[in-house]
Amino acid sequence: MNKSLIGSFALCIFMLALCAHPSAARLSEGNFVPFSEVVSSTADRQVKLHRVVKGDTLSQIARRNNVQLKTLMQVNNMNEKTILEIGAAVRIPAYQGTVHVISPGDTIANLAERYQVSRVAMMEANQDKNPNSLEIGDCLHIPAADDNEWMEPSWSEPSRGNSLSKSMAWPITGTISSAFGWRKSGFHHGLDIANDIGTPIHAAAAGTVSFVGCKSVYGRTVIIDHPDGKQTLYAHAKTICVDKGEKVSRGQVIASVGVSGVTTGPHVHFEVRIDNKAYNPLNFLRR
Repeated sequence: MNKSLIGSFALCIFMLALCAHPSAARLSEGNFVPFSEVVSSTADRQVKLHRVVKGDTLSQIARRNNVQLKTLMQVNNMNEKTILEIGAAVRIPAYQGTVHVISPGDTIANLAERYQVSRVAMMEANQDKNPNSLEIGDCLHIPAADDNEWMEPSWSEPSRGNSLSKSMAWPITGTISSAFGWRKSGFHHGLDIANDIGTPIHAAAAGTVSFVGCKSVYGRTVIIDHPDGKQTLYAHAKTICVDKGEKVSRGQVIASVGVSGVTTGPHVHFEVRIDNKAYNPLNFLRR
């Protein structure tokens, strides 16, 4: 058989294959992934795939899977004019809520501001993500407003009534590795004080322990309610020495310095809050 016949034969087989499977001839505007492909990207590991059948519409697929139509279109890079190809795959977010597909320039801080949720709540809803290295095209879960817990992205300078005297004791001695205020990753609601792992952490003032446990980003955390209305938070602990509901005295050891949560080194992250607003701890700590 000569070369020209072999070439013609191969071309015919290729054309027949396209006719038999028209969905393989082209991808739709939505950048669908054929089912035969291995799903391996970070974003795709967070979704299930729906094979498009005759009669499917975006709104029907969204309704059947309890996903917002807007979210479905965003995750698949589609719009109202997208043509669904029979046999193609639509990505269905496993997370039942608002999903944001990361674009160039997106950060946890600016997305938290855009969706009006706290930065902490954003990171708690996306514990599998590195907040300092978001991948373009990946999916972020946007928490509902109720998921913000007590740590809203608000802060204030103390009024005359709240400033009082500098009556709080330092939780540990050490080097201030990050101050209260804005930094590249967003607004820092507390004071980071660095020291060796295992250094005892002391209660800044007398009060009642209102939270003991782990928080993503914060790691092992203690929160103390004080009689004057303040709350103090101590994060990234190695060990915790108190229980929820326990009354503690000023200077009592409540935990030890660690590296739990998201941290680049051993330190205690210390916050002071009044009426759910963060204040600069240096306004209250005795020099």
